Amino acid sequence: MYQDVPDTFVTYDRWGELPRVIARVEATGRGYSRRAIEHRLATGQWRRVLPQTYLTGNTLTWFDRLNAALVFAGPDAVLTGAAALADLRLRSVQRPRRVLVLVPRSARVRPSGWVRIRRTDRMPEAALVPGPRRADLARSVADLALERPRLDDVRALVAQAVRGQLCTLDELTAELASGPRRGSRNLRCAIDDVSAGAWSAPEGRAAAILRRSHVPRFEQNARVDRPGGGFFIVDFLWRALRAVLEIDSDEHHYDNPADRDRTSRRQSSLQSLGLTVMSRRPAAISRDPRQFRLDVQAWLQARTEELVARVRR
Repeated sequence: MYQDVPDTFVTYDRWGELPRVIARVEATGRGYSRRAIEHRLATGQWRRVLPQTYLTGNTLTWFDRLNAALVFAGPDAVLTGAAALADLRLRSVQRPRRVLVLVPRSARVRPSGWVRIRRTDRMPEAALVPGPRRADLARSVADLALERPRLDDVRALVAQAVRGQLCTLDELTAELASGPRRGSRNLRCAIDDVSAGAWSAPEGRAAAILRRSHVPRFEQNARVDRPGGGFFIVDFLWRALRAVLEIDSDEHHYDNPADRDRTSRRQSSLQSLGLTVMSRRPAAISRDPRQFRLDVQAWLQARTEELVARVRR
């Protein structure tokens, strides 16, 4: 089992003499005979981590695993998917148990242990980021999206990658057009949702439901200016109706009085601007999308009638 060392990427041993991960062919090129290599393995000085791939240190870190996957897969190999994205501060991406590596179609390497191999005719450029060699980030996002069966997971991935400026929607759209069609539906939907203004998976889900519900047109992540300066960004805004729908984040801790107070103050401030505010939890939308649709339709209808009545008075 490897040890998690999240902030350290070291490629050489502590004496700076040998790479921490070395292939048999490189060790031979450095003058190590077969017998010398076997001796180091037998005495525990080196460890075999993949076929003909050895760790010369005493602790297999996460970065050693990534580097070992690349050494094993060959000089043209690049990381992609979760392995390429896990250390780039995307909340929706965790370090995977198995590392996905892209290699040219002509490569002879085969999957082994925790290394997955994907041959491709469309080898990407390497991303200009520190650490192990990885595919450009739009390709890495697209490759991971194609493996995620849940639309909400792909929405979260795309929204976080675009908002975090790891890649652009245009780059993801180009990957969608160039990549495989099979399994691409979620990526296509997520790109459409983020293009329309969704900043999170719950917002994208809510927007998709509302667009199918034939409610009046709305703005997503719209700016509402305050008279004395400053502004709010609201999840959904019906500007003519002065109506705001907020999707309360699952990241908020509702057993925390401070969080409740902040949410309450925000809603009070919006209401003081003459806006009517409805809030819904993501879990409630997922559990009963039909009820969510009916609630919003009824709320907007009531708001319309209220404003008409005011005009008549």
